[in-house]
Amino acid sequence: MNFVVLYCNKNQYEMFEEFFFKYSPVNFSDVDIMVFDDNSSLEQKEKLKNLCKRYENITWINPDVCEDSKAPNLTCVKTCDEYLKKNNIDKKWILFFENDVFPFQEDFWQKLNTKIINNKFLENKVGSFGFSSYQDFKSGVNRNGGSPLMGRGNLVNEILNQPHSGWYKNLPDEYYESEYFVVEGVNWQSICINRKLFNECIDIDNRYDNRLLNFDDMSHQFLSKGFFNIVFPSLAIYHDSGELKQNIKLMIDNNYSRSNNSHSIFTDRWGWSWGYRNLLLREQFKSNLSFWSDKKDLYENSMQKKLFETKISDGPKTIEDFNE
Repeated sequence: MNFVVLYCNKNQYEMFEEFFFKYSPVNFSDVDIMVFDDNSSLEQKEKLKNLCKRYENITWINPDVCEDSKAPNLTCVKTCDEYLKKNNIDKKWILFFENDVFPFQEDFWQKLNTKIINNKFLENKVGSFGFSSYQDFKSGVNRNGGSPLMGRGNLVNEILNQPHSGWYKNLPDEYYESEYFVVEGVNWQSICINRKLFNECIDIDNRYDNRLLNFDDMSHQFLSKGFFNIVFPSLAIYHDSGELKQNIKLMIDNNYSRSNNSHSIFTDRWGWSWGYRNLLLREQFKSNLSFWSDKKDLYENSMQKKLFETKISDGPKTIEDFNE
């Protein structure tokens, strides 16, 4: 495989055997699994040690952790990249899964690996890519209401309106039928990250004291440097909102994925406020393109500027569409 699987976990190691391994149709022994622990309790760290003993393909990449990390989703990617370098593991991509996400196709690993091998442009043009994220386990890989979600966005015209509400969802059929299409940001719960471009492009802002908007910030860093984020609609993952995990005894910390300062930090970095509830978003972004704006150079040759000029009803866009 040309990728490793990465989990960032805090106090929820029950999810491996009672969720991923139990319900996903894939064989997890086919891939290398890296685990970044974000300072779990001693009891939970012991569970992680035992998982590593029972499954030889699971590796704890930061066993000396003793404090909570800043911007944990990005810090775990950086730590994984450093671990791979140190141990001479030649994998070009890091596949991050949130703790309630798993592949929803039996041959997902093989399909994903084939996409990486066959699409040579990925290595030098794409910072991250994602998948169709299905929300209803019983319905399987079938479009149902707002499922699947395939990305997040603010700048593309019409994406803030219903029925999208800031997500690449409820799209025209041509999106789902395409080989791939460009998105503003990949759905952060499942995202495959280009190690080379991550090292070249991504600056981790440690003011983010939790996970919220970590990967959205990363997506915009790629875009600001002229790189792309894309989605392969034919690759399916499942994101559980409680249907399966409600019967698993878990330690729940709602503050872990929510932060009081993430939105203000994002606004400070990018010059506009995230989210479909921001009715002034397009005006805010446009003001950053003005000659007097201190963000002007940030967006001068950016993909954000090009995406801002498109709209959902234009249909799915490929990389070639933006290079014409």
